[in-house]
Formats: sequence, C-alpha cells, structure tokens
Amino acid sequence: MKKMNNKGFSLVELIIVIAIMAILIVVLAPQYLKYVEKSRNSTDLQSATEFKDACEIWAADPDAGATSSTTPFKKGDTFTITVTNTGISGTLPAAVQSALDNAGVSTTKFKCVSKTNWNQMVLDLKVNNNGSITWTYSDGSTENNFGKAMNANSN
Repeated sequence: MKKMNNKGFSLVELIIVIAIMAILIVVLAPQYLKYVEKSRNSTDLQSATEFKDACEIWAADPDAGATSSTTPFKKGDTFTITVTNTGISGTLPAAVQSALDNAGVSTTKFKCVSKTNWNQMVLDLKVNNNGSITWTYSDGSTENNFGKAMNANSN
C-alpha cells in the first residue's frame, strides 16, 4: 500500500493565519497613520525653521545686498509668507528670496505637508531697528496649531 504524503496547509490553518493578520492590521494601522502624520508635522516645522534661520542670518549679515543681484532687509520691513500644500503662495519679496538663495534653501520643495493639524503655514516677519527679526506664526485656524508648534520648537 502506497503512503500518501500530503504537503501544504489545511484550509483551517490558512483561515487562522489570515484572521491573525487582519487583527494585526486593525490594531497597527491607526498607530502607523499617527506616526506618518507626526512625521509630516515634523517636516513642516523643520522647513519653516530652515526658512526662518535663513532670513535671520541674512538680516544679521552686514554684507547682505552687497551685489546688485541681492536685496538686503531694511529696518521696518514686514513680510507675510503663506505656504500651502502646493507651495509658497504668490511671489516671495526680493529680500526674502535673496536670503533663501544665499542660504541655499530651495523654495520649490517648501510645501505644507500636514494633513490634520494645519493646512497652511503663515510666517510673518518684521525687521526690527536693531536688525533682528520678530516672527509670528499662524495657520489660519482658531487653534493655531502651527503657531503653537513653532513657538514650542523655538524654545
């Protein structure tokens, strides 16, 4: 008599494995989505900080605007830069563009990538009489999550 050598998994074993995988997906998916959104928020904060730092370095540079192709910040200058999911709204002021160019910051990649905490980033800057810059951050909402996060990030 020939012995049958059945190899493979039974239908019950396969159903149990699929059920375990489904439970893992249901439990882990929300955690993964939170992690992804936290990463997006962090990217936005890092981009805004890079933008801020470039402007502050340019404002503090006594040689800023030394060439005809660059524009310095002037005391009393005020600028509002709005960033959405498609990029910077409108045209950047010449002094801000010079600051970013000098720092090697690409404006083409500067986009708001957060999906839940804010949908835009508004950076207001005012050049003070001593050359320093005062910043105000908002996201256009009453909660102002972006402003709170930037202020917490800068401390």
